[in-house]
Amino acid sequence: FFSHGPNVLLQESKAPQAAFFSPLQKVMLPPNSFQGKVAFVTGGGTGIGKGITTALSSLGATCVIASRKLDVLKGTAEEISSKTGNKVHAIQCDVRDPASVKNAVAQLIQVAGHPNVVINNAAGNFISPSERLSPNAWKTITDIVLNGTAFVTLEIGKELIKVQKGIFNLH
Repeated sequence: FFSHGPNVLLQESKAPQAAFFSPLQKVMLPPNSFQGKVAFVTGGGTGIGKGITTALSSLGATCVIASRKLDVLKGTAEEISSKTGNKVHAIQCDVRDPASVKNAVAQLIQVAGHPNVVINNAAGNFISPSERLSPNAWKTITDIVLNGTAFVTLEIGKELIKVQKGIFNLH
């Protein structure tokens, strides 16, 4: 273990952490917390975005998921809809491209209405030590995570200002 004076900073244990803190297997919000709400989730087809979409849909939200791979999105949308009974829409969008974002936001509003919740979850991930990232890899990551978040938030913000509606934005 590592220590600093009397404080133990890290102690290795063969017992899994779950033995001490068992993971919670359910959503902590009351049922129907998002009933009548529209949630837009970028990167919603896989991973954390899929989990977030599943949780929001199970709480009553109409969800719209977006990413570059429409076939993956459609499969995820059908899977979540069949589990929760709530509609999940799939819209193709490359968050790095402002024109693609503008088109996706227009489709979002057309199929589900103006969003109440925006989750900027799209990300670029490379399994690589940081010192081995190429300039192009770094540019891709920042284009998706930084610029994509800005493009989505700004475009939705403009549309919400037009209709004088607020939003809850997470990233």
